[in-house]
Amino acid sequence: MSIFSKAFEVVAAQLGIAVVGYFVFRARIQDKESVLRFLSTLGIDLALPFFSFSVILKNFNPRAFPDWYIYPLWWLALTLGLGLLSLLFTLISRNGKEFFLSLFFQNGIFFPMAVMSGLFGSDSAEVAMLFIFTMFYPSFFFVMIPAVLGVKQKARWQRIVSSVFIATVLAVVIKLAGVDGYLPGFIKGTFQAIGSLSTPIIFLILGGNIYLDLAETKKFYWGKALWFVLLKNIIFPSLGLLAIKLFRIPHPLSLIFILQCAVPPLTAVPILVGRAGGNRAYVNQLFVASALVFMVSLPLFLFIYQKLGF
Repeated sequence: MSIFSKAFEVVAAQLGIAVVGYFVFRARIQDKESVLRFLSTLGIDLALPFFSFSVILKNFNPRAFPDWYIYPLWWLALTLGLGLLSLLFTLISRNGKEFFLSLFFQNGIFFPMAVMSGLFGSDSAEVAMLFIFTMFYPSFFFVMIPAVLGVKQKARWQRIVSSVFIATVLAVVIKLAGVDGYLPGFIKGTFQAIGSLSTPIIFLILGGNIYLDLAETKKFYWGKALWFVLLKNIIFPSLGLLAIKLFRIPHPLSLIFILQCAVPPLTAVPILVGRAGGNRAYVNQLFVASALVFMVSLPLFLFIYQKLGF
Protein backbone atom coordinates (compact mmCIF):
# COMPACT_ATOMS: atom_id res chain seq x y z
CA MET A 1 0.00 0.00 0.00
CA SER A 2 1.36 3.42 -0.96
CA ILE A 3 1.90 6.11 1.66
CA PHE A 4 -0.87 8.15 0.00
CA SER A 5 -3.44 5.36 0.44
CA LYS A 6 -2.31 4.54 3.97
CA ALA A 7 -2.31 8.18 5.09
CA PHE A 8 -5.74 8.71 3.53
CA GLU A 9 -7.14 5.71 5.43
CA VAL A 10 -5.64 6.93 8.70
CA VAL A 11 -6.99 10.47 8.34
CA ALA A 12 -10.40 9.28 7.12
CA ALA A 13 -10.67 6.88 10.09
CA GLN A 14 -9.96 9.65 12.62
CA LEU A 15 -12.38 12.05 10.98
CA GLY A 16 -14.86 9.16 10.93
CA ILE A 17 -14.67 9.09 14.73
CA ALA A 18 -15.40 12.83 14.70
CA VAL A 19 -18.46 12.20 12.49
CA VAL A 20 -19.68 9.60 15.00
CA GLY A 21 -19.17 12.15 17.77
CA TYR A 22 -21.15 14.73 15.78
CA PHE A 23 -24.21 12.49 15.44
CA VAL A 24 -23.99 11.15 18.99
CA PHE A 25 -24.04 14.69 20.38
CA ARG A 26 -26.77 15.65 17.95
CA ALA A 27 -29.16 12.88 18.93
CA ARG A 28 -28.50 11.33 22.32
CA ILE A 29 -26.80 13.68 24.75
CA GLN A 30 -28.82 16.16 26.78
CA ASP A 31 -26.32 18.31 28.69
CA LYS A 32 -23.82 18.50 25.83
CA GLU A 33 -21.55 21.18 27.32
CA SER A 34 -21.07 19.22 30.56
CA VAL A 35 -20.31 15.99 28.69
CA LEU A 36 -17.77 17.78 26.49
CA ARG A 37 -16.04 19.26 29.53
CA PHE A 38 -15.84 15.81 31.11
CA LEU A 39 -14.48 14.22 27.93
CA SER A 40 -11.95 17.04 27.55
CA THR A 41 -10.68 16.43 31.08
CA LEU A 42 -10.54 12.68 30.47
CA GLY A 43 -8.90 12.86 27.05
CA ILE A 44 -6.58 15.86 27.27
CA ASP A 45 -5.69 16.13 30.96
CA LEU A 46 -5.53 12.40 31.73
CA ALA A 47 -5.28 10.05 28.74
CA LEU A 48 -2.95 12.19 26.59
CA PRO A 49 -0.28 12.62 29.34
CA PHE A 50 -0.45 8.88 30.04
CA PHE A 51 -0.01 8.21 26.32
CA SER A 52 2.99 10.54 26.11
CA PHE A 53 4.59 8.98 29.19
CA SER A 54 4.10 5.37 28.06
CA VAL A 55 5.26 5.95 24.47
CA ILE A 56 8.43 7.80 25.51
CA LEU A 57 9.17 5.28 28.23
CA LYS A 58 8.86 2.38 25.80
CA ASN A 59 10.34 3.79 22.59
CA PHE A 60 12.54 6.79 23.28
CA ASN A 61 16.18 5.79 22.81
CA PRO A 62 18.70 8.57 23.60
CA ARG A 63 21.44 6.61 21.81
CA ALA A 64 19.41 6.32 18.61
CA PHE A 65 18.48 10.01 18.83
CA PRO A 66 21.53 11.74 20.35
CA ASP A 67 20.25 15.12 19.13
CA TRP A 68 16.84 14.70 20.81
CA TYR A 69 17.34 17.88 22.84
CA ILE A 70 17.31 20.11 19.74
CA TYR A 71 13.78 18.97 18.78
CA PRO A 72 12.11 21.63 20.99
CA LEU A 73 14.44 24.21 19.42
CA TRP A 74 13.20 23.18 15.97
CA TRP A 75 9.65 23.60 17.28
CA LEU A 76 10.57 27.14 18.33
CA ALA A 77 12.04 27.89 14.90
CA LEU A 78 8.96 26.48 13.17
CA THR A 79 6.65 28.48 15.44
CA LEU A 80 8.49 31.71 14.64
CA GLY A 81 8.29 30.97 10.92
CA LEU A 82 4.60 30.08 10.99
CA GLY A 83 3.89 33.15 13.11
CA LEU A 84 5.51 35.49 10.58
CA LEU A 85 3.79 33.80 7.64
CA SER A 86 0.41 33.86 9.38
CA LEU A 87 0.77 37.54 10.21
CA LEU A 88 1.85 38.36 6.66
CA PHE A 89 -1.03 36.52 4.97
CA THR A 90 -3.56 37.87 7.48
CA LEU A 91 -2.48 41.44 6.75
CA ILE A 92 -2.43 40.87 2.98
CA SER A 93 -5.96 39.47 3.00
CA ARG A 94 -7.15 42.07 5.52
CA ASN A 95 -8.56 39.52 7.92
CA GLY A 96 -8.74 39.78 11.69
CA LYS A 97 -7.46 38.04 14.79
CA GLU A 98 -9.67 34.99 14.32
CA PHE A 99 -8.18 34.28 10.91
CA PHE A 100 -4.64 34.81 12.22
CA LEU A 101 -5.12 32.50 15.21
CA SER A 102 -6.60 29.75 13.02
CA LEU A 103 -3.72 30.06 10.58
CA PHE A 104 -0.97 30.28 13.19
CA PHE A 105 -2.01 27.65 15.74
CA GLN A 106 -1.88 24.27 14.04
CA ASN A 107 -3.27 21.08 15.54
CA GLY A 108 0.29 20.12 16.40
CA ILE A 109 -0.32 17.13 18.67
CA PHE A 110 -3.60 15.32 18.02
CA PHE A 111 -3.61 15.00 14.23
CA PRO A 112 0.14 14.25 13.90
CA MET A 113 -0.14 11.72 16.75
CA ALA A 114 -3.03 9.95 15.01
CA VAL A 115 -1.30 9.99 11.61
CA MET A 116 2.06 8.78 12.92
CA SER A 117 0.40 6.11 15.06
CA GLY A 118 -1.49 4.90 12.01
CA LEU A 119 1.59 4.87 9.79
CA PHE A 120 4.15 3.46 12.24
CA GLY A 121 2.16 2.10 15.19
CA SER A 122 1.22 3.82 18.44
CA ASP A 123 4.41 2.54 20.10
CA SER A 124 6.80 3.87 17.47
CA ALA A 125 9.89 5.97 18.09
CA GLU A 126 8.48 8.62 15.73
CA VAL A 127 5.51 9.21 18.03
CA ALA A 128 7.82 9.47 21.03
CA MET A 129 9.87 12.14 19.27
CA LEU A 130 6.68 14.03 18.38
CA PHE A 131 5.96 14.55 22.08
CA ILE A 132 9.50 15.78 22.70
CA PHE A 133 9.19 18.14 19.72
CA THR A 134 5.91 19.64 21.01
CA MET A 135 6.63 19.57 24.74
CA PHE A 136 6.29 23.38 25.05
CA TYR A 137 3.38 23.75 22.65
CA PRO A 138 0.42 23.28 25.08
CA SER A 139 1.79 25.92 27.43
CA PHE A 140 2.44 28.24 24.51
CA PHE A 141 -1.04 28.23 23.01
CA PHE A 142 -2.89 28.43 26.34
CA VAL A 143 -0.94 31.59 27.15
CA MET A 144 -0.65 33.19 23.70
CA ILE A 145 -4.20 32.79 22.34
CA PRO A 146 -5.85 34.77 25.19
CA ALA A 147 -3.03 37.34 24.93
CA VAL A 148 -3.70 37.86 21.19
CA LEU A 149 -7.44 38.11 21.87
CA GLY A 150 -6.83 40.63 24.63
CA VAL A 151 -8.41 38.46 27.32
CA LYS A 152 -7.27 39.17 30.86
CA GLN A 153 -6.96 35.99 32.90
CA LYS A 154 -5.53 34.93 36.21
CA ALA A 155 -2.15 33.25 36.12
CA ARG A 156 -2.66 29.50 36.48
CA TRP A 157 0.32 27.19 36.72
CA GLN A 158 -1.68 24.49 34.92
CA ARG A 159 -1.57 26.65 31.79
CA ILE A 160 2.17 27.23 32.05
CA VAL A 161 3.15 23.71 33.10
CA SER A 162 0.63 21.42 31.41
CA SER A 163 0.10 17.77 32.34
CA VAL A 164 1.46 16.69 28.94
CA PHE A 165 4.64 18.69 29.56
CA ILE A 166 5.10 17.13 33.00
CA ALA A 167 4.55 13.61 31.65
CA THR A 168 6.96 14.18 28.77
CA VAL A 169 9.75 15.60 30.94
CA LEU A 170 9.30 12.90 33.58
CA ALA A 171 9.49 10.10 31.01
CA VAL A 172 12.59 11.62 29.36
CA VAL A 173 14.34 11.97 32.74
CA ILE A 174 13.55 8.36 33.63
CA LYS A 175 14.92 7.15 30.28
CA LEU A 176 18.09 9.27 30.56
CA ALA A 177 18.65 7.98 34.10
CA GLY A 178 18.22 4.41 32.88
CA VAL A 179 15.80 3.47 35.63
CA ASP A 180 12.80 2.68 33.43
CA GLY A 181 13.51 -1.03 33.84
CA TYR A 182 12.72 -0.77 37.56
CA LEU A 183 9.12 0.30 36.97
CA PRO A 184 6.70 -2.63 37.54
CA GLY A 185 5.11 -4.03 34.41
CA PHE A 186 1.56 -3.50 35.69
CA ILE A 187 2.23 0.24 36.06
CA LYS A 188 3.49 0.47 32.49
CA GLY A 189 0.49 -1.55 31.32
CA THR A 190 -1.94 0.70 33.18
CA PHE A 191 -0.40 3.84 31.71
CA GLN A 192 -0.48 2.37 28.21
CA ALA A 193 -4.11 1.25 28.53
CA ILE A 194 -5.28 4.67 29.73
CA GLY A 195 -3.17 6.41 27.10
CA SER A 196 -4.75 4.37 24.31
CA LEU A 197 -8.05 6.10 25.06
CA SER A 198 -6.68 9.51 24.08
CA THR A 199 -7.13 9.42 20.29
CA PRO A 200 -10.77 8.20 20.12
CA ILE A 201 -11.83 10.52 22.95
CA ILE A 202 -10.16 13.53 21.37
CA PHE A 203 -11.86 12.98 18.01
CA LEU A 204 -15.23 12.36 19.67
CA ILE A 205 -14.74 15.73 21.37
CA LEU A 206 -13.94 17.22 17.98
CA GLY A 207 -17.24 15.95 16.54
CA GLY A 208 -19.17 17.28 19.53
CA ASN A 209 -17.59 20.72 19.26
CA ILE A 210 -18.35 20.88 15.54
CA TYR A 211 -21.99 20.04 16.23
CA LEU A 212 -22.31 22.75 18.89
CA ASP A 213 -20.70 25.35 16.65
CA LEU A 214 -22.54 24.54 13.43
CA ALA A 215 -25.99 23.66 14.84
CA GLU A 216 -27.21 27.26 14.83
CA THR A 217 -24.96 28.69 12.14
CA LYS A 218 -26.84 30.82 9.63
CA LYS A 219 -23.99 32.55 7.81
CA PHE A 220 -21.25 30.72 5.90
CA TYR A 221 -17.96 32.34 4.91
CA TRP A 222 -17.26 30.44 1.69
CA GLY A 223 -14.72 32.86 0.20
CA LYS A 224 -12.65 33.22 3.35
CA ALA A 225 -12.78 29.46 3.94
CA LEU A 226 -11.43 28.76 0.43
CA TRP A 227 -8.63 31.29 0.89
CA PHE A 228 -7.83 29.77 4.27
CA VAL A 229 -7.67 26.24 2.84
CA LEU A 230 -5.32 27.43 0.08
CA LEU A 231 -2.97 28.86 2.70
CA LYS A 232 -3.26 26.22 5.42
CA ASN A 233 -3.48 23.07 3.31
CA ILE A 234 -1.37 23.96 0.26
CA ILE A 235 0.98 26.91 0.74
CA PHE A 236 2.14 26.15 4.28
CA PRO A 237 3.10 22.48 3.63
CA SER A 238 4.73 23.51 0.33
CA LEU A 239 6.90 25.98 2.22
CA GLY A 240 7.53 23.25 4.80
CA LEU A 241 8.94 20.94 2.11
CA LEU A 242 11.12 23.80 0.88
CA ALA A 243 12.45 24.41 4.41
CA ILE A 244 13.20 20.69 4.85
CA LYS A 245 15.19 20.76 1.60
CA LEU A 246 17.07 23.98 2.37
CA PHE A 247 18.00 23.09 5.94
CA ARG A 248 18.50 19.37 5.21
CA ILE A 249 16.30 18.32 8.12
CA PRO A 250 16.72 14.57 8.80
CA HIS A 251 14.05 11.95 9.46
CA PRO A 252 12.01 11.69 11.69
CA LEU A 253 12.32 15.40 12.44
CA SER A 254 11.49 16.23 8.83
CA LEU A 255 8.33 14.10 9.00
CA ILE A 256 7.21 15.86 12.16
CA PHE A 257 8.04 19.16 10.49
CA ILE A 258 5.87 18.55 7.41
CA LEU A 259 2.99 17.26 9.55
CA GLN A 260 3.07 20.44 11.63
CA CYS A 261 2.83 22.50 8.45
CA ALA A 262 0.04 20.41 6.89
CA VAL A 263 -2.46 19.79 9.71
CA PRO A 264 -5.70 21.77 10.29
CA PRO A 265 -6.02 24.47 12.96
CA LEU A 266 -5.98 23.76 16.66
CA THR A 267 -9.42 22.63 17.87
CA ALA A 268 -9.17 24.83 20.99
CA VAL A 269 -9.12 28.03 18.90
CA PRO A 270 -12.91 28.21 18.30
CA ILE A 271 -13.60 27.61 22.00
CA LEU A 272 -11.20 30.31 23.19
CA VAL A 273 -12.39 32.74 20.51
CA GLY A 274 -15.98 32.16 21.65
CA ARG A 275 -15.07 32.82 25.27
CA ALA A 276 -13.46 36.09 24.21
CA GLY A 277 -16.65 37.21 22.46
CA GLY A 278 -15.35 36.55 18.94
CA ASN A 279 -17.03 34.79 16.03
CA ARG A 280 -16.70 31.16 17.08
CA ALA A 281 -18.83 29.86 14.20
CA TYR A 282 -16.56 31.57 11.65
CA VAL A 283 -13.42 30.05 13.18
CA ASN A 284 -15.04 26.64 13.31
CA GLN A 285 -15.95 26.88 9.60
CA LEU A 286 -12.29 27.53 8.81
CA PHE A 287 -11.37 24.42 10.79
CA VAL A 288 -14.00 22.18 9.17
CA ALA A 289 -13.02 23.31 5.66
CA SER A 290 -9.34 22.67 6.38
CA ALA A 291 -10.04 19.28 8.01
CA LEU A 292 -12.10 18.05 5.06
CA VAL A 293 -9.44 19.00 2.50
CA PHE A 294 -6.81 17.58 4.86
CA MET A 295 -8.00 14.06 3.97
CA VAL A 296 -6.49 14.54 0.52
CA SER A 297 -3.89 17.28 1.00
CA LEU A 298 -1.92 15.49 3.74
CA PRO A 299 -1.60 12.17 1.86
CA LEU A 300 -0.56 14.17 -1.21
CA PHE A 301 2.22 16.00 0.63
CA LEU A 302 3.38 12.84 2.37
CA PHE A 303 3.57 11.20 -1.06
CA ILE A 304 5.68 14.13 -2.35
CA TYR A 305 7.77 13.98 0.84
CA GLN A 306 8.51 10.31 0.20
CA LYS A 307 9.21 10.75 -3.50
CA LEU A 308 11.69 13.55 -2.84
CA GLY A 309 13.61 11.15 -0.60
CA PHE A 310 13.35 13.03 2.66
